[in-house]
Amino acid sequence: MRIGLAPEVSAALRTDPGMLREVNEDAALAEYPSYLVADGMGGHEAGDEASRAAIEAFASVIRPGEVSTVRDVGIALEAAREAVGRVAANRVRGAGCTLTGAVLVQHEDQVCWLVLNVGDSRVYLHRGAELHQVTIDHSLRDEMIAGGAHLDALPGRNVITRALGSADTTADSWLLPVEDGSRLLICSDGLTTEVEDQELRAALTMGGQPEAVVEELVQRANEAGGHDNITVVVVDVLSGGAAWHVGVDSASGSLAESANEEDLTITATVPRRAR
Repeated sequence: MRIGLAPEVSAALRTDPGMLREVNEDAALAEYPSYLVADGMGGHEAGDEASRAAIEAFASVIRPGEVSTVRDVGIALEAAREAVGRVAANRVRGAGCTLTGAVLVQHEDQVCWLVLNVGDSRVYLHRGAELHQVTIDHSLRDEMIAGGAHLDALPGRNVITRALGSADTTADSWLLPVEDGSRLLICSDGLTTEVEDQELRAALTMGGQPEAVVEELVQRANEAGGHDNITVVVVDVLSGGAAWHVGVDSASGSLAESANEEDLTITATVPRRAR
């Protein structure tokens, strides 16, 4: 991909309180080059304020309408941390949110997706009829699975181990190639706790334009119970990207230009094929 070539994308966003919640504590952004979802932490006051503050702070740093840089994403992430910290400081029980998404960035000689994640909202990569989960949930359940725990001993997915506003706000991040015809799904756990990965894959494969897909996925989550707020962002790469790679390995390596004392590090993790 030539330096400075800005890919053309099409995106849609849909957020819904679900069937049981009166307040929607999710917030989201779908404005080129940033596509993000934040989910207010359950059981805390002002989760809606925390998620909105995170999104607004992040968006205030990233210049809309043009490809960003890894350094600016690091600055934006730190701004989101600080904004949520201010919300939490004014609440007796604290406040917090997850933050996940993808930003188009210039890295070396190409434009890439910089995927970031704190918490248990998710980013998926869809190509053709294949669906890969890019992010890894920061939940006690997933940590126990990684440690070899038995299924009958696992807690629910709602116990998260990282979030903005919590003790651990460390973000995982990945660089992915921008590929023509590929599709990103960015969502809160209000979708993934109700809709299985195979249903997600089917909707993304057969659902048509992003606007139709986000509507269908929210509807499916509500029909399955809608126990939580549901937020869905779908982003299609229309042109200006690369041809599909044979594999889906992400780039790796520490980035020298970081926005704060804690480097924004690109994690050398291969996206997992969704089950």
